[in-house]
Amino acid sequence: MDSYFIDPQRRRGVKVLFPNHQLSVNLQNYGLHNQIKYNVVVEKMDLQNLIQIRLTESNDHSKMFISTIDNNSYEQIRAEQSLHVTFQGFIDHLTKILDSCVKEDLHMSLVKDENLHLLQFYEKSSFKNLTHLFLQIQQSSTETVLFHINLELQSLQDQSSSYAGQIQKYQLEVNARDESLHRMQAEIRTLNGKLLEQENMIFSRNTEEINRLQQTIKHINESKELEEKRLKTMISGMQEKIDQQNKELLGCAEKMKQDSKRFEALREDHIKLKTQHENLWEDSERMKADINSYTNREARHETTIVDLRRQMIELQSKLKIADKQKSELEAELEAERNICQTKKNALQLTTGEIANSNVVIANLNKEVAKLKSKVELRTEIAMRQEKLIQEREKEFAELQDIVRKIQEEHIKNRAAGEEYALTVRRIKETSDVIEEKYRKKINDLIVKVSSSQNVEPHQQTSVLNHHLPNRYLRPQNRID
Repeated sequence: MDSYFIDPQRRRGVKVLFPNHQLSVNLQNYGLHNQIKYNVVVEKMDLQNLIQIRLTESNDHSKMFISTIDNNSYEQIRAEQSLHVTFQGFIDHLTKILDSCVKEDLHMSLVKDENLHLLQFYEKSSFKNLTHLFLQIQQSSTETVLFHINLELQSLQDQSSSYAGQIQKYQLEVNARDESLHRMQAEIRTLNGKLLEQENMIFSRNTEEINRLQQTIKHINESKELEEKRLKTMISGMQEKIDQQNKELLGCAEKMKQDSKRFEALREDHIKLKTQHENLWEDSERMKADINSYTNREARHETTIVDLRRQMIELQSKLKIADKQKSELEAELEAERNICQTKKNALQLTTGEIANSNVVIANLNKEVAKLKSKVELRTEIAMRQEKLIQEREKEFAELQDIVRKIQEEHIKNRAAGEEYALTVRRIKETSDVIEEKYRKKINDLIVKVSSSQNVEPHQQTSVLNHHLPNRYLRPQNRID
């Protein structure tokens, strides 16, 4: 039944009842207590009454415990522990028990007794721990461990690829924001440059216009003051003359009154006085003409003053227009400053968002580094196991080769031994034949030498020794 959950075809019908969650499990091994973190998963085979509880040590995924429960095993559990629910009710209660373990209302314990492992769900109490449920659990096989490690590795690779895609998307967003930030900074720099240029231009133009107007007003005021002084001096001089003439006229009138009173008495002097009067009349006409000319000159001066006042009013109106233009330019400058402040605030918000994105990216990079370290650890474990298996297979193959070579060498040595014995036998037979042949020849030669009377005994021995050295004869065949 355990193979159902690692079969790729049947794996499609697996339904997760309790997702992967890290829980603290009290490990009891021969009286020793220890608390270890385990990843707990409960899966159910769809359309079948078959569930599997899987405990994997968080720090070492090669240590895995599995409890597979079907109808038969559940009936046994039901009878042993006096359960009152059906298989589906058992699944629901098991899920609730695991949720209570997550909330730490209940606790889990893994008890090892010889070859038997029990998974207990109990409630802590000040008097005695109350066991709600206990299940038999066993260590999973290497095939199951590798299958689940591969599944986790695949899920981690998928997560890593998704994180890589998210990181790439965030990187693109950051690049786009950097580009927009650089573009906005360039726009701000250009706007600041244009604003400074415009401010300098307006300031210089207004300064020049104001200086020119001030110079013009100053010249006009100076000329006006000089003209007023001159006119005042002329008017005061003419007024003095007029006063003097009025006084003279009054004196003349008094004289005329005196003369009219004295007319009767002075009729004799009438001709003289008439002549004198005509002279005075001419003087008076001349003075009147002078007064009229002075009056005309005063009117002309008043016209000039009116023109100067009109010019001053025009200059004041121009000054007001310049002040109005200056206020409009100041308003435009304030609006540009407000726009720059708004862009600066937007830039600060964008900078804050970029900082937050950088924090999120740093956290994702840390998670990716942790996942990579876990993947590398699991990959290293799998590679070590595969390497160990390959080394064992290689050693077994080498031992088989050695045994085969020993068998071949034994067969070869046995054949060589038989061949060597046959060769020794043949050499022995050949040597015996040769020895018999030369023995006959030597005996014949001895007989011939013995029959010869002219040869001495020591010469016979020397001849024999000369013709047949002792090293070519066996010890029993040597002739002394």
